Amino acid sequence: MATIKISSDEEIIYKDFNAGNSVQVRVKVSPTEEREYVKGKTVKVVHEGIESSAKIVSDPLIISSEVEGEERTLSLIVEKFPK
Repeated sequence: MATIKISSDEEIIYKDFNAGNSVQVRVKVSPTEEREYVKGKTVKVVHEGIESSAKIVSDPLIISSEVEGEERTLSLIVEKFPK
């Protein structure tokens, strides 16, 4: 299962997510991992050691216009699962 980390600097985003709201997150992924971050997939969200399951509810948006090294930055909208 793919993992999305919400940093401690993004406490507000995590609180919204934990309350059941959809939130926008960014992840850096390698080309081989990209297929794990598509609409409808279940992912693991980690914030300060706390793990939750989430569902990707948007098509991924590529934020970086080119491959940076071996990774791309994707923007996703996720919601806590099950809702």
